[in-house]
Amino acid sequence: MSLMCRNNHTAHMSHVLKNQIEGCGIAACLIDIDATITTNRTAPQMDPGYIMNNAIFDVIAQFMYEQGWEYNAVADAFAGHEKSNTYWDYPDFLKALDLPEEEVWNRIVRWHNEHIVSYKDAVSMVKRLHVAGIPLFIVSNNPLSGCLLKLQSAGLAGPNDSPYFREILGTNVCMGGKWSLEFWQRCMDRTGYEPGQLAVIGDNPREDCTLPRSLGVETVFLVDRKRERRFEKTPEAFMVNTLDCVPEILLPTFRPHAPMQKESEKPRLAGLV
Repeated sequence: MSLMCRNNHTAHMSHVLKNQIEGCGIAACLIDIDATITTNRTAPQMDPGYIMNNAIFDVIAQFMYEQGWEYNAVADAFAGHEKSNTYWDYPDFLKALDLPEEEVWNRIVRWHNEHIVSYKDAVSMVKRLHVAGIPLFIVSNNPLSGCLLKLQSAGLAGPNDSPYFREILGTNVCMGGKWSLEFWQRCMDRTGYEPGQLAVIGDNPREDCTLPRSLGVETVFLVDRKRERRFEKTPEAFMVNTLDCVPEILLPTFRPHAPMQKESEKPRLAGLV
C-alpha cells in the first residue's frame, strides 16, 4: 500500500471510529502486556515444565536448592503459600519463605533482562498516546511486580512505578485474571470511566475483545503482527498488524474526560530495591 493510500485509509478508519463513538468519545485506554507490549526472547515464561508452570518460580527454586532445600520441600512451600494467598505477587513468596529478598529479586530481574523483549511499535504507541494526554492503564494476567518488570524491559517503567500509566491493574490488584468477567469489571471500575469511553488494546480475541465488549466496551484493537493487511475493521475490533496504527486511528477521537470517581491510590512495591 502506498503512503498516500495508507494515509487515506487511516483517515477513513478514524472517521469510522469517530462516528461509532460519537456519543461519548474515547477517554482512556486499557492495554495488555504479554504479546502486546513484550514477548519472550526464546523459551516461554509459562510452561508445564516449570514449578507452578512459571519460569520465575524456577528462578526462586534454584536459589532455594543452592541453600539446601529438597525439591519436594520447595514444591510444597510454593503450593502452600499459593493456597493461602490466592492473589499473590512474587515478593509475597520471598517474604513468606524468609528468603533474602534483594539477592533473589536481583536474579528475577536478571531473568527478565535476559528473556523478555519489547515490541518497538508498542513502545512507540504508548509514548504517543501518553504525550497526547490519553490516560493509560495496564490490564494484565501478571501480578503487579511482574507487570513492572516487563514494562522495565520495554523502558516504560521503573522498579516501583511507571510514568506512562495511571494504574497497573495486575492479578493481585484487581483479584483475578483477564479470563474473568469479574476481573474486567473491577479493572473498569478502578479507571473511573464508563466502558463506552474505554478502548482496549491487546492480542487475545477472547480476553481482550469478547469479554470487555460483553461489559460495554465498544472500541477494541487486536494486534496480530503476522497479518498481511495493516489493519481492517470488523464488527468486533480493529484488526492491526502493527500498533503504530492505533494512535493514527484513535487520537482524532480522543475527548478528555474527568473520571467519574477519584482514582484509587496506586499500590507500591514496598521494600524492594
